[in-house]
Amino acid sequence: MFEFYQVMSIIFIILMVLLSLTMVGIVMLQKGNTTNLGAIAGGADSFFGKNKSKSLDAKFKRWTIYNSAALLVTSVLFFVFQLLIERLG
Repeated sequence: MFEFYQVMSIIFIILMVLLSLTMVGIVMLQKGNTTNLGAIAGGADSFFGKNKSKSLDAKFKRWTIYNSAALLVTSVLFFVFQLLIERLG
C-alpha cells in the first residue's frame, strides 16, 4: 500500500509539470489587453476581425481556467498523498 501512494505522488508530480507547461503555453498564445489603443492611432480592426479574435481569445481564456483548476486539484491531491505517505512511513 505504501508503494501505491509513492507511485501516485510521482504521477501527480508529472501531471503538475505537464499542466504548468501547458499553462505557460496557453498564456503565451493569448493577446494582451490593450484597450482601444488602436483606435487612437487609427489602427482599428474591422467588425469581422474583432469577432474572430474574441472567439479565439475566449477559447484561450476558457482553457486557462480549466487548466488552472486541474493544476489546483492535482496539487491538492499530491499533498494529500504526501500526508498519507508520512503517516504510513
